[in-house]
Amino acid sequence: MANKDRSFHESPEKAGGEGWLYSEQQQKLCHFKPDTATVHAQWVAIRTYSWVPPRPPEPMTRRRMLRHNAIEAWQTMQKTGWRRCPPPVR
Repeated sequence: MANKDRSFHESPEKAGGEGWLYSEQQQKLCHFKPDTATVHAQWVAIRTYSWVPPRPPEPMTRRRMLRHNAIEAWQTMQKTGWRRCPPPVR
């Protein structure tokens, strides 16, 4: 039987490097979004939310990371069980 809960399905990669990851085990959602670049560096804003569907996500933290570090964090998170998901419905 097909899972009708779209919140846990893989979503296509967005242009520009924006994406969402969800950890069901930790009940956390993470949003990676390109931030304002400077002359010397490209930045990514990473927002973390506590999320237990069907309730709306609750903001926890926000930080900025250099783009290459954010890519490494994304890959490490996926290796440790985080899964790509579409943005939550608000």
